[in-house]
Amino acid sequence: MSGLVGELRAINADDPVELHDLGGYDATQVQELVSNAFGTPLPCKQPVKVSFVVGAGKKGRQKYSATLPKDLIGALSSLGFEEDRGASACWECCGNYKYQHDTDKDLKFLHVFPHVSKAKAGGGGGGSDSESEYDEEEDSPEWICRSVSCEELEDYVKHNVKKFSQKRVLLKKLKSFREEFESLESKMISTGRLDAREEKIYNNSLELSEKIDFVSCAMEQMVNDGKLTKGEVGLVRDQLSEKLKGLEAERQKADAAGKMKKVAKIEQAMGKVVMKKALVDGRKPIVYAIKHEREIKKLRRELAEISKLEQGKQLMDVATVKKIGKKDELQDELEYLMAENMGWFETKASMEEMLPAATAGGGAKKKKASSSGSGGGKAGVDGWTTKASKKGATAKGGAGKAAVASNPFDLLSS
Repeated sequence: MSGLVGELRAINADDPVELHDLGGYDATQVQELVSNAFGTPLPCKQPVKVSFVVGAGKKGRQKYSATLPKDLIGALSSLGFEEDRGASACWECCGNYKYQHDTDKDLKFLHVFPHVSKAKAGGGGGGSDSESEYDEEEDSPEWICRSVSCEELEDYVKHNVKKFSQKRVLLKKLKSFREEFESLESKMISTGRLDAREEKIYNNSLELSEKIDFVSCAMEQMVNDGKLTKGEVGLVRDQLSEKLKGLEAERQKADAAGKMKKVAKIEQAMGKVVMKKALVDGRKPIVYAIKHEREIKKLRRELAEISKLEQGKQLMDVATVKKIGKKDELQDELEYLMAENMGWFETKASMEEMLPAATAGGGAKKKKASSSGSGGGKAGVDGWTTKASKKGATAKGGAGKAAVASNPFDLLSS
């Protein structure tokens, strides 16, 4: 025990001991280890990550106590450590931990980011050094989705990427991450080296193919379950129509060339797309309920009234000037309330669609509104509920590729 504590206390960013196996540790030993190793800040120059193996699959699970992850988290929590699934070895993340189940290695890890003594972080300028070490990129949704495991991503998607349109953006990003990773891998094979930025990207691009499969399946399930908004229904419908046009062109080309086996294969794919389109057309769009809907609607009406006053050509009285003077304050309040409804990879169009009743400020009718009906109703435990809207609508989306796909839903990610 004392040997591991000494090893942890001596760790430094230049020569870290990356992995520590806690096989055979009981709750008392874990508490003692954490208290002695992390009870005071580590005397190293830069933040570090300490990784513990706390479990394994069928072949190695007997080595670890079933409560080991819980025991370690409890010991860390008693010292004030908090969970942060996006944590990394930076000053901002000191005092955090994150759990990871690596399915490739069939091991379970708990990564700890201990407190570090800033007084020894490179001389008298510890404060300024800590600011320069903070990497804002690592807190971004893009970086988190790139660097976490597929299992962790599933949890992030559940809470932050709920809508089809959000998942579609995420899927595009994951595919671009995979292309970037493959390009870096080719470069490393051919040249044997990467620069610091490229190496960081390469080392933090985890399980991208598995993530792409997961998000694709989640999107398809949303289509099958009818969990699409009015705009998303239009997007999917248009993409499927474009897919059919492309397949028909391919079918005619193959037919002219006498390639009947290819014709049969294309016609089979066309049948699947037709079935998918009929499924989408037969479902009613949903409307997401939002937090603070009443307040948001009120603020938008007030801002719409102010906008009309600003465009007026008559002289303004004192009351009107005061009302216009509140514009910035009202706008800030609106943006704050809207932000509480924003998930990751949200678009302005999808947010506007969530606020159909609030869009037409002052009760004015607007035929161009993207949706109809209010998003009212009681919110579930996560603050979101859905209900069917009364009408359907069509919105244009990007065209899919003409190549034959084994799964006609693949085009929705293009």
